[in-house]
Parts: sequence; C-alpha cells; structure tokens
Amino acid sequence: MELVSGHNNILKKAFPSPVVTIGNFDGVHLGHNQIIKNMIAKAKLQGGTSIVYTFRPHPFYVLRPERHLPLLTTYDQRNKLLGELGVDILIEEPFSREFSNLTAERFFYEILLHKINVKEIVVGYDFSFGKEREGHLENLRSFCKKTKVSLDIVSPLIVNEDVVSSTQIRNYLIKGEIERANRLLGRGFFYEGNVIKGVGRGHQIGFPTANLRPESVSCQLLLSNGVYATKTRVIPRAGSSVRPSVKLSVINDMFQSITNIGVRPTFRSNEEALPPILVETYLLDMDIDLYGAEIQVCFVKKLRDEKRFSGLEELKKQIEKDIQAAR
Repeated sequence: MELVSGHNNILKKAFPSPVVTIGNFDGVHLGHNQIIKNMIAKAKLQGGTSIVYTFRPHPFYVLRPERHLPLLTTYDQRNKLLGELGVDILIEEPFSREFSNLTAERFFYEILLHKINVKEIVVGYDFSFGKEREGHLENLRSFCKKTKVSLDIVSPLIVNEDVVSSTQIRNYLIKGEIERANRLLGRGFFYEGNVIKGVGRGHQIGFPTANLRPESVSCQLLLSNGVYATKTRVIPRAGSSVRPSVKLSVINDMFQSITNIGVRPTFRSNEEALPPILVETYLLDMDIDLYGAEIQVCFVKKLRDEKRFSGLEELKKQIEKDIQAAR
C-alpha cells in the first residue's frame, strides 16, 4: 500500500480508474471492512486503483478539542490494518481548521474529481462530508450524477442485533464487555508498544510481567482498571535484546496471557499518591525476557476489577485463580 500525505501531494490523474472510499475508519471494524472490501472488488473489476481517503488527526480533535474522544486504534495501527485488507493507496489528509472549512461541493470537485479523478465512490449509509458535515448522501448523489461518477452506498452491517459502529464498540469496551466489542471489531481489541522496565515486583512473586505505559498507546481508549484474559504477540525488533527460553519459531504466535491494568493498590499505602497506570502482562507457561521488544496485547475477556489485597500471599493466590479463569 502506498501512503500519500494529503491532497496537496497527489499528482493529477496519477491513479488509473480510481475507486475511492472516505472516512476516519477508527478501529477498522467489520462495518469498515465491508465498505473497503466492496471498494477493492470494484477497483479490481475495472482494473482500477482502490483508494482510502482518511484523516489525521481525527476531525473531532480539531473541531472539539475540549472533549476527549478515545480512539480504538492509533493512526499507525489503523493504516496498517487498512494495508492488510489490500488497499492500493491510502491518502492521509492532515486535518486542520482550514481544511474543515472546505465545503462539500469544493471537496467533491476540487479534490475527488480534479485531484484524484475519481471514477467511483463507495461509502457507508451514514456518510457525510464537508464543512460542518453539510454534505449528505443526497448531495453526493447529485454531484455524482452531474459528473457521471458511479456511487455505491453500503448498508449497515448488523451483528447480533447490533449495528456495527465505532461508537458502539467504544461503549462496550468502556463497560468492560470485551467479547461484545470484539465481535463487532472482527478481532481482539489490542494495545501495542515497547516493553518498559518495571520495579520487578512480578519477578519477586513468581509472575514476571511485560509492562506498557498507556501513554505509549497515544490517544487510544484506556480500558477500566482490572484483570483481563489476553493473548499476546511478541514482535522482536532487529538488534533488540529479546532472549526467549523457548524456540524462536513461536515468537510470533499469540501466547496465552493475563493482563492487569491499574495502579497496583496492594503495593502502596492509602497516603501515597496514585502511581501511573500500567498495563502489565504475564505470559502463561513462558519464560521470555521481553525488555527491548514490542508486544501486542489482545483482550479477550474482563475477569475482575483491580483490588487491594492484605498481602503478597493473598495476591499470589488470587493471581493463580485469575490464571485458571483465563485458561
């Protein structure tokens, strides 16, 4: 997949028979997949180019900076997932106040028609575009009819009586309903990042963990504090210090794991200030030194809320129970 940074870097008529879809695609969930696969199929049918036109940052962060919108994926993760679907070209528009003032009509004619030379557009049933989202499907139909651009509107995807949307997935994750969220995503919700050094308490009690700081997942949604059944993929980098005691052939597999998100209340007094939240993952039945590695932690189910224990023995017994529950 080729990445183009904004419409100003598009060479006029550089793409043969472009078929375009437009959106934020936060999470690249099953609904997005349906739209994008439809778009790719249409492009292949006419020997054309499949193009996703998206934005960075999410328009919400520019237009409503006072409100926090937790994203389902980082921008780089979104782009990687789009590439894995088989998209030819990803145009990532740097979204700004100036760009937000572009009317729907100007966006269609100046960018889609004259810059990209679009031949066909594929969008979802709830698509809108342009300044203050003024452009609705009727506007788009009218523009396409006048310019003889084909338009395909994809119906909503319903899974287990839920209309698949980023908002619904976000709501389920916030409530800890991981399985429901994952059904709409079509995969596990995940965090990715470099393993950082902790204080070694996990080693001391026999459950060494690989730690991520939530800041490393950028503006992604932070799950509520608690213990989760997870699967973890280890992604060693060239020259890293990953030293597995298992065969290298299993490094890229998904290891069964449990993950704690929280502030480790058992290890602090009530008077102490809250420490930073950590994402701490213990790989079951594996002995791997993960410092210097990148990991992807995929969430399967929430097991319980984080709680304070009377001491290390009680905590160790609970971790054993958590492991059994995760298995």
